[in-house]
Amino acid sequence: MIDNIGKKELHLQRKIDAEVADAIKFQKAGKKREAVMCVKKKKMYEAQLATLGTTKMNLEGQKMTLDSMKMNAQILDTQKMAAKSMQEGVKKMGGVDKVAETHDEIEEAMQDAKEIQDVMNNPMALPGIDADDDELFAEIEGMIEEQLAADLSKVELGRAVEMPSAPISLPAAGTKKVMTEEERELAELEAAMAAG
Repeated sequence: MIDNIGKKELHLQRKIDAEVADAIKFQKAGKKREAVMCVKKKKMYEAQLATLGTTKMNLEGQKMTLDSMKMNAQILDTQKMAAKSMQEGVKKMGGVDKVAETHDEIEEAMQDAKEIQDVMNNPMALPGIDADDDELFAEIEGMIEEQLAADLSKVELGRAVEMPSAPISLPAAGTKKVMTEEERELAELEAAMAAG
């Protein structure tokens, strides 16, 4: 319809232009009455053209509104489908309360795991050890002092008694076959007698 109105507007504009041309022609020819008639027709065509312009504008507005409504209907359908999908997703997850409950269970399980880890990392009480670390350090210091005293007395004892060194003869490597157990015991006995 908008296209038809556009065509009608072009037709009316051509008629207006023709009436203007005729009015000028009649005026120049001295035909005032015919010229006035042309001007009156021109005004009627212009009024029709203005009405068609208003109608065309109204139709353009309606067309835009219909296009907008069509788009809004599609948007609404999409929103309905999205809402349905979201509701199904929420239902599949058990609802908000179930999700919150699961979240709480996860937090609780993580807290339990952390507490277990903390317990596993604590040193265990060993049987027979009821002293604290300070007492154990003091005991270590005492053992060190005793060891130093024992080492010192060995050094002093070693100076007082000189022990003779006994010569030990071992067979040269690779010259004899591997000794049996009896041969080895016999060699040790001989070495001990030679030292005595």
